[in-house]
Amino acid sequence: MSALTLTVSSSSSSTTTAQQPAIRRHARYWLDDGSLVVRAQDDFYKVHRTLLHRHSKVLAALSPPSASTDGGHTVDGLVVVHIPDALEVRSADFEALLEHLYHDAPLDDSAPFPRVASVLRASAREQLDFPAIHALARTKLEGMFPAGPESAPFSMDNAEEALTLAVKHDIPSILKALYYSIATHSHDHDADDPTAPAPRLPLSPELSARCDALLDNLIAHFTPILFTVATAGHMACTDVFAEKWMPLVIQRALDKNGLCRPLETLEEIIAIDWAAEGLCEECVRDKREEWRGEQRDVWARMDGWLS
Repeated sequence: MSALTLTVSSSSSSTTTAQQPAIRRHARYWLDDGSLVVRAQDDFYKVHRTLLHRHSKVLAALSPPSASTDGGHTVDGLVVVHIPDALEVRSADFEALLEHLYHDAPLDDSAPFPRVASVLRASAREQLDFPAIHALARTKLEGMFPAGPESAPFSMDNAEEALTLAVKHDIPSILKALYYSIATHSHDHDADDPTAPAPRLPLSPELSARCDALLDNLIAHFTPILFTVATAGHMACTDVFAEKWMPLVIQRALDKNGLCRPLETLEEIIAIDWAAEGLCEECVRDKREEWRGEQRDVWARMDGWLS
């Protein structure tokens, strides 16, 4: 963005007002043929009145009919619409919304999470209320996160911000995956480890408490499953489990913090080449379906644990 000194005048005064300090004219969205100046936080945008009014009743209501309205302020002879601070519209979010509106960076399948999040916030009813664009942003956000238990691993970037958005904007389809990701990977970010991922954004106390409670329930549920040696339909296959369960399942899970991550641990158990370890084809098939059932059971129980 570039700063440019512009004269901000009030239409209610009969004399030209003194020049104001420099205001920040947006580097891209200061359009030569713009018909409306919008201020979001400390940034000014010169855009097309009809485009914004067509999509947003909020902006239409904020805009006076003309610069001659009593108390109206102008820049370059154009009405200035100051988005109220109470709406909590971030300038960066408004920029992302304009990028979609002007097709400079539309919300397509390649749109990254930060862009989708910005458009989702700015287009929400509580902010600028762009209903069609908000619905699109919701759909894009839903597509970024798993909707079922077979999508391990569940370590996700931006999980905290996504959970906060999903709760605030009522997007239930991705809540369980996000709660699970945060609850089971909350200790992945070691400040003393230079190779560790970037620190996660803080959650509200209520959401943090839900994640902590979820982790307690996951561990309590999965502990007896993990430490109980599997049995099979044939005695010879049961003997294989008796010999291999500790080194192939329990020890690996403990090494990878798998007790806290039942979905991933069950996926790793399913992926073991049990036929090469001595199980018959029938028992391999039956046990893998049983473990899939355990994944689905964990997923279903999360509804109660999170309620």
